[in-house]
Amino acid sequence: MISTTPQGRRKWPEGVLAPSSPEVSGSPSDAARPELAELANALRDVVMAARRKAPGSMHDKSVVALLAQLMRSGPIRATELADQVGLDISTISRHLRALELEGHIARRPDSTDGRATLLAISKSGKRVVELAREQRLAILASALDDWSVVDQAELIRLTRKLADSLETV
Repeated sequence: MISTTPQGRRKWPEGVLAPSSPEVSGSPSDAARPELAELANALRDVVMAARRKAPGSMHDKSVVALLAQLMRSGPIRATELADQVGLDISTISRHLRALELEGHIARRPDSTDGRATLLAISKSGKRVVELAREQRLAILASALDDWSVVDQAELIRLTRKLADSLETV
């Protein structure tokens, strides 16, 4: 029987291989570098746990991600936004229409190209992002409540280092 750890991770019975283990997945790279496979699995587990804990539907979370990127980037074209979030324009188009109808974004003509429009986040869109951020921070604070300040600082340092390294490859 498969049980779970207090952190919600699957705990496989002795002698049973986890589906993502190199022996089951069959990936030679997993077998050659098991620490990388474990890191990839740990990062996936963090992302999935955070998604499960965050309030709202996946649609809401996708919308918040678009709004947050608009907040960071400033007014941009829809195609640029799609590139920045790593999605196809057809995927985000319906979200953008809904966000515009809800008053969370506004479109305005691109002064450099009269045929194009720029998307900008509105005050209500900023409130949506800020509320989602507050909720995420509350979840993180709860998860890290029993961690030492030193462990939290080390997590931040190593996570930032990984993010920086990923930007350079």
